Amino acid sequence: MPVIVGSSAQFDSLEKYYYIDLGELTRVFPHIKRGKGLRCYVVELRNETGKLVRRFKPFKELVLKTGEGFSTPLNKRLPCIVIPEDVATRINVGENYRITIVVTAYDGKPFLPFELKPIGYDAQKVFENFPRIEATLLSLSLEQPILNKAVSYLWDAHARLEENDVEGARASIRNSLYIIRDEFIPKTKVVEEAKDFPKNLESLAEHLAEFTHYGGPHPGPLQELQQR
Repeated sequence: MPVIVGSSAQFDSLEKYYYIDLGELTRVFPHIKRGKGLRCYVVELRNETGKLVRRFKPFKELVLKTGEGFSTPLNKRLPCIVIPEDVATRINVGENYRITIVVTAYDGKPFLPFELKPIGYDAQKVFENFPRIEATLLSLSLEQPILNKAVSYLWDAHARLEENDVEGARASIRNSLYIIRDEFIPKTKVVEEAKDFPKNLESLAEHLAEFTHYGGPHPGPLQELQQR
């Protein structure tokens, strides 16, 4: 059961690292202990005002440690995910930045697929963007690099539609289809009885990509050639 966590990044001035509060997660999974590894995928990052800073395509895979961070309002240390300064610099995390991640494994042991569990209000808002079939696809694709890339573009397309950026959504859908066509299908192995499947799937992806060109920007011959 991969877990969606949405929380603000805080900076621990004593330990010199950023951290994400894990209080909600440990209430659901009390067996999570300090000093263990969590395999995470960063979905998006927003600044302290909620403005989008970065949407990761593909989702950024990280292995982070659990630890404790000091909460000034509560005046005590809380369970957290530790984000070292070098990682924070690499993905542009700042104080009070809102970060959305999907946690897929704890201490080397994967959570079960087929269901996503939102933790906290921000994560619930993200989760509501995914109907059940999309949640299943996301949970299964995260650890497959090519599908991770394709699905992250679909996530970007959905988010752009929510922001009324129709042309940007079309471009992201095309990118997802091109990844399926150019990277996923060539590596697909099938039995003799299904030998036509890759060619049929490629044709489907091609026609769907052509459909997204309607009424929007159409790549020129050079772009078409580069995408192939």
